[in-house]
Amino acid sequence: MSPHIRPATAEECDRIWPAIKADNLMDSAEELRAFHAAGPWRVRVTERGEAALLGRRKADSDVLAIRGVWCSAQHAPAFVDDAVRVARAQGFGRVLSPLLPLEYLEPYFSAGFRVAEHIVAIQGRPNLILRADPPIGVSIRRGGEADVEALASLDAACFDEFWRWGAEDLTRFLTTERLALAETDSGDLIGYTLATVNRGAATLTRLATLPEYRRHGVGRALLADAAEWSVRAGADTIALCTQEDNVAARSLYVSAGLTELDERYALAMLDVREG
Repeated sequence: MSPHIRPATAEECDRIWPAIKADNLMDSAEELRAFHAAGPWRVRVTERGEAALLGRRKADSDVLAIRGVWCSAQHAPAFVDDAVRVARAQGFGRVLSPLLPLEYLEPYFSAGFRVAEHIVAIQGRPNLILRADPPIGVSIRRGGEADVEALASLDAACFDEFWRWGAEDLTRFLTTERLALAETDSGDLIGYTLATVNRGAATLTRLATLPEYRRHGVGRALLADAAEWSVRAGADTIALCTQEDNVAARSLYVSAGLTELDERYALAMLDVREG
């Protein structure tokens, strides 16, 4: 029998906060309360305390992202179906799964989802990443909100529509992440990283370099800078994800001293406008 899934109450948000915190999806219980207050439909629960967290993937997107699901395996299909119903009710065009190992995506595939991206997980120790200086004529500096508009243009030049972030999303990242910018002597932004450290574990959220500056050492220098900062911030490990078909990025990370995990991951997508 499928569970009854409904919007959470404020009190129920407090009860599921430890699970959301453990998965590093939000920084505080206050953030979760504000997120819920702005749209109670985004926090889904059952009477048994199982839960899911939904949200718009990015500011200019019609994609509803399933950010996390905490339930028994037998009830996972019900939460997938519930997310699809919510997406249609809220006017979204597509639903995106969480990033999961391929074998855990079966409930999504059964509901008609298809793989949107195959993902490789990479990890290592930041103190073992090879040091690298930026090429001549390029420097790395700390960025901030004043750089957001230029950063959004840089990001759009580096990624396709699925992966790029707009100014609103990047501003949100800056509240919790450290931004470093690669800049030419003439002041042009040519690359950047976003990174964070939480309980001794660093995450490299983003590493981007303009296509015309790739293979010149800019990305390697940005990676080394993020690693050195992570060590200073108390990180013992560093992790990141990249697309399986991004051979150049994977080669950079491995040559710098990181290791690819054997297990493969994926994001799955469903167009709810079909059928």
